[in-house]
Amino acid sequence: MNKKFLFISSLCCAALMGCNGIGASEDKIARVDTEIVYAEDLDLEIKISGEDRSSEGQIASNLISKAALVSKALKDFPELGSRWEAYSKNLEDRLLTLVYQRYYSMECLTFSDADLRNYFNTHKSEFAKDSSEVEFIDVRGKVAEHLLISREAEKFKEAGGDTANFLRQYRRNLMETTIKEVNEKFPVVIEKIVPPNVETYYESHKEEFKTAPAFEVYHVQMADSAALAKLFQTPVNDLEQFKALAEKYSENKETAAKGGYVGKVKDGFALPYGIGFVNGLREAFSGKPEGTVSPVLAASMTPGRHVFYLVKEFPPEVKPFDRVKGDVENRMLNGVFLELDSSYVLISKNGKPFFTEGDFLKILAEEPGMPKNNRSRDRIVHSLAESASFADEARSLKLDRSWEFRAFLRMTRNNYILAHYAEMAPQKDMLPEDSLKAFFDKNGNPLRPRLSFEDSKEDINDYIRFPENILKHEFYFNGLLYKGKEIEDVRKQLISSKLSGFRAARKERREADILAAADVRLFRSDLSVNTLATPADIARSADSLYKMRAYEASLAMWKKLRDRYPENDSLFALATLQVAQVESEAERFSMAEAEYYTFYKMWPKSPDAEKAMFSRGFVLNENLHNDSLALQVLEEFQKTYPNSEMGKDVTWLIDNIKSGGKLAEELMKKIESEE
Repeated sequence: MNKKFLFISSLCCAALMGCNGIGASEDKIARVDTEIVYAEDLDLEIKISGEDRSSEGQIASNLISKAALVSKALKDFPELGSRWEAYSKNLEDRLLTLVYQRYYSMECLTFSDADLRNYFNTHKSEFAKDSSEVEFIDVRGKVAEHLLISREAEKFKEAGGDTANFLRQYRRNLMETTIKEVNEKFPVVIEKIVPPNVETYYESHKEEFKTAPAFEVYHVQMADSAALAKLFQTPVNDLEQFKALAEKYSENKETAAKGGYVGKVKDGFALPYGIGFVNGLREAFSGKPEGTVSPVLAASMTPGRHVFYLVKEFPPEVKPFDRVKGDVENRMLNGVFLELDSSYVLISKNGKPFFTEGDFLKILAEEPGMPKNNRSRDRIVHSLAESASFADEARSLKLDRSWEFRAFLRMTRNNYILAHYAEMAPQKDMLPEDSLKAFFDKNGNPLRPRLSFEDSKEDINDYIRFPENILKHEFYFNGLLYKGKEIEDVRKQLISSKLSGFRAARKERREADILAAADVRLFRSDLSVNTLATPADIARSADSLYKMRAYEASLAMWKKLRDRYPENDSLFALATLQVAQVESEAERFSMAEAEYYTFYKMWPKSPDAEKAMFSRGFVLNENLHNDSLALQVLEEFQKTYPNSEMGKDVTWLIDNIKSGGKLAEELMKKIESEE
């Protein structure tokens, strides 16, 4: 269920891949409600995406949309602001490490911004693209590479003049020496974790080292399970009666000779006398009185079935430490999560505690998608220890004042807020909890039965409110999958197949509505905000694309309209008919035929149902050459619309199909002769 972006993981795993560039500015490109979008935010997005400036408009539009969502998130859930402030306190080191490694080291190759700009200004022709100038920030990495080769000309020549190999080796050496030098300059100590001793662990986990439930039992074994069940239709009053039945009817000669006595057996262990493993003993006897008779049970190693008689139950008991010491040691050595005191110091810096077990547990609480195990702790500890050293080095170089750091901090803040908002926003539109609980108590979770009520709330809410138009469209469009069934028979299957798409479209609609309502002020005349906020906007876009013969794009818009507003019957109908027509124009006739069929099945009283049925029959005959089905559809048309203006056309099509296409051939000959 977790959808959160793992902020810490992504930042901690940043390797030496990528300058304390002062090149980008803090110029504003837009204000969205209370949020500001800066030029440096745009520069960072372009660098991360790998796109060039031709994509600047779209990337800027995305940033503006994100700012609108952040503003709305903070308005709806003000606590997200304070949560971010608390979360971000320990984030600076990781961001500074990222900036140092990716940009100052790997991209700028540790050259100063002034040196790089100077080289760029005097060698612009080396970086021109298609005879046009490029911005320094977009080619900064290339500038650093050119400057390096010019300054290390002799070493470059000695290395064979292979540019790619020289740069690759230089970066590798830089990475290795930098890590060593930074760790020596700003030492950080990862404290060795001393696990609790074996006996201490045992004392705090005794419940995990219990004996298996055991039972003293008699049995009757028979190959014919029906006969065995019949034998015990009459209740057994006491052990003597059971023993008599065992001696007379049991087919296990060893136990029958002893009145069916099996002895003391453990649940989950093989039973003696060739019986083997038996499933169901625990369920049959745990907490039951002596004299309880089990139902017919199966065993793994013997044919037939068994009925058991309980003489005595031996509940599980905690095993003494001496018996399980080896098991405890094995568990501790093989990955069990070592629980430490929250004050336990994991990292020290300058002889003082820097990161504790409590800090680690806070990370787990903030990011529930991160598994609670020793590996997660080790990975986080090593990453944070490295960050602690590199952050000090970054500050000494004033990278904490760099535009990359500022932009990364804003980006991380926005991602954090939006990740939580994506989980919190749907809660505002949920049904009352008592209604959800009542449904759950009666039906469970129809989509994912194993989930608890707490984890099922969103599923149940969406199941109850799922739009009927989506269900009906799926049911009729993929009719062969549901042939011979009614919608109610396959409701769960239908919802399961369309749920993720429904949720994605709902989120998209919410975001479009938020952007449309936002107060956006642009500070650059070359930028605009791309939004399709209303149904009319989407329909106009779809129609315009259709007229341009951009059929795929038009289809996407019509489907967007249908997906965003599934509760609006008239919009859903309009979009479905338009999709059918565009599919036909795009010569995707199977899809068109299915959409036409879906339309007149969902809206049989619509004025357009007549057109949809005729179009389906025509496509089946003319394009798909399925004459038998076309004939059925066209004859159904005659019965449904006996007074239709298209009646003559339908009759001709029917006669042509029945003639094997001869009418069409004769018509073509006549046209040719007249020409």
